[in-house]
Amino acid sequence: MSRLNRIAVAAGAASALGALAAAGRGVGAAMGARPDGVRLERMRRSPNYRAGAFHNRRRGTASMPSSQRDVLERYRANAETRRPPGPIPVVSAHREPAASGLHVTWFGHASALVELDGVRLLLDPVWSERCSPSQHVGPRRLHATPVPLERVGRVDAVVISHDHYDHLDMASIQTLATTTDAVFLVPLGIGAHLDVWGVPGSRVVECDWGEGHDVGPVRVTAVESQHFSGRGLRRDGTLWASWVLAGPGGRVFFSGDTGYFDGYPGIGAEHGPFDVSLMAVGAYDRAWRDIHLDPEEAVRATLELDGGLLLPIHWCTFVLAPHPWAEPVDRLLVAAATEGVRVAVPRVGDRVDVADPPGLDPWWETAAVVAQG
Repeated sequence: MSRLNRIAVAAGAASALGALAAAGRGVGAAMGARPDGVRLERMRRSPNYRAGAFHNRRRGTASMPSSQRDVLERYRANAETRRPPGPIPVVSAHREPAASGLHVTWFGHASALVELDGVRLLLDPVWSERCSPSQHVGPRRLHATPVPLERVGRVDAVVISHDHYDHLDMASIQTLATTTDAVFLVPLGIGAHLDVWGVPGSRVVECDWGEGHDVGPVRVTAVESQHFSGRGLRRDGTLWASWVLAGPGGRVFFSGDTGYFDGYPGIGAEHGPFDVSLMAVGAYDRAWRDIHLDPEEAVRATLELDGGLLLPIHWCTFVLAPHPWAEPVDRLLVAAATEGVRVAVPRVGDRVDVADPPGLDPWWETAAVVAQG
């Protein structure tokens, strides 16, 4: 090998190592921490915790199939359909906080702001470019954030459904910890992640299913969901949950991430009826039936909850499953029309007045993806 070739090979190796180093930078911190001490003792007292992990109530629930080969094959087969054909419209207008009533602003994927009786609750905020422990690799967002996180305005509570990267984002949590006075409401164990990210323990409230916390006049309660957790190879070391937000001015159900299970009638009987339900409708696959709702199941769950207006979440922003990009909302509208369920499909960044929801505007039919990198 000539000296020039050796130099070229060395330069290429150095570049590759540099890229790997960049991809790995910050990954350890983003993965969070394992619960220990008093926090772990409390987890062990939960009826949902046994043998060192949390469990779904329905025994035999499969968090993931033993092999993902079929899923990967569907990814390859459907590559062209998983991204939209035109620009994704994003509404970025500044709005003053709503002093009364019930309003929902969808920021994409599962991130939303609920304004209820003057209380502002931010759900599963993910503002990073990628939902990954590294901002150099992993699923990249398909649209810009509607507004910088620092300009969302006053946030009274941050509500987290579980610790997967597309729902719990280190950078977003750290920004909210320094720019707001919000309390962080999380399922059991997730406080360990927040501890190492610098969130004061006095601002973290961990809840088991059935437990809650008052944020002004709004009661926020963790309820059962069917999913799993984990930010590395170890699974189910923290709990997952859906949430009920209830105040004098209305009731909200937030599914977070969940599969369909038989608990929705009971949740509706205890906490409903609801004015609006933010229901996951995307990132489904036949291999993940136990842990992700499909659109028809989201409609069925909304009916069983007495869930009121259905606002679809968990679609549009990240490519996380093999199905076509707009399929979740297309299937949802057919199922909802068949079952008589009201639906609002806002553009990313739109604020929905739940008492006067907008008419249907099929904006996704002309949406396009931002160039991927």
